[in-house]
Amino acid sequence: MLTPEAGDLDLAVRAAWLYYEDGLTQAQIATRLFVSRQTVGRLLETARQAGIVRIELDANYLAAMGLATELRERTPLSDAVVVPMWTGPLSRERTNERVAAALAAYVRRHLHPDVVVGVGWSDTVARALTMLSAESLDGVTLASAAGTIRNVAELVSDNPEAVRRLMTVPAPLFVSSVGLADTLRAEASVSRVFDLARSAALTLTGVGAVRPGGSAVRTGMVTDEDVATYARSGAVGDMLGQWFGRRGEVIDGPVSGRAVSLTLAELRELPNVVGVAAGVEKVEAIRGAIAGRYLDVLVTDEPTAQALLGRS
Repeated sequence: MLTPEAGDLDLAVRAAWLYYEDGLTQAQIATRLFVSRQTVGRLLETARQAGIVRIELDANYLAAMGLATELRERTPLSDAVVVPMWTGPLSRERTNERVAAALAAYVRRHLHPDVVVGVGWSDTVARALTMLSAESLDGVTLASAAGTIRNVAELVSDNPEAVRRLMTVPAPLFVSSVGLADTLRAEASVSRVFDLARSAALTLTGVGAVRPGGSAVRTGMVTDEDVATYARSGAVGDMLGQWFGRRGEVIDGPVSGRAVSLTLAELRELPNVVGVAAGVEKVEAIRGAIAGRYLDVLVTDEPTAQALLGRS
């Protein structure tokens, strides 16, 4: 997080108050502070990055969009949150940031002391956890529903309160054999976390696409060859280290049974599973997850929602 110099901090606080609380334009603030309009823009960005200003979305509005309503009407989903379309093409990272912000906004509505939130690791889920304030996490327990993906879990380190609240599984998501996975799941330190995850009132999970260079490959969990094998067997997506087909059926493949996680059958039984996924390349995976009744809520972006509804 950015730490501004003392002089900039003073000006950033003043600019943020005048802009967000008093409703002045950037030009009016420039006149008031005797700086250029460009400097005002920089000060407001400093205020945002330093945490002086925290802009929070109201997920109720995103859930009220027409596309979200149509997704609820045309699928088994109980709720949907759709992030509005950007004016131009976005990088995968920027798309993930925008959808993570919407996921964080949705999650905040469900946080209260003593609630348990299950966490199925993905880049976007981890980003959303970094966006939750210490106040919103007061008394909350975050319980991993799957073993650790190190480079993804490290993202959460940007939010010390989330780290403090997080019960991680002391094992990687994938291990070398089915026997070792079975042994680890039976270990008290692992089963304790999974028992917590099974009690979650809300569970967050990413949805991966079965394609070369997909999220499972980028994190080093599987190889492109493994993914190709699953694709030939009819897999369209993966969650919690397990692969599924167009109807949500579990697909066996090279690493099946080696995941240290809750099963997809257990995921289906949880009360409020929130899947987060964006990108038209994930449409078939999202459809499969919905068909398998693994998701109750979908958080996505407008182009993906349009593709899910057959409009692209």
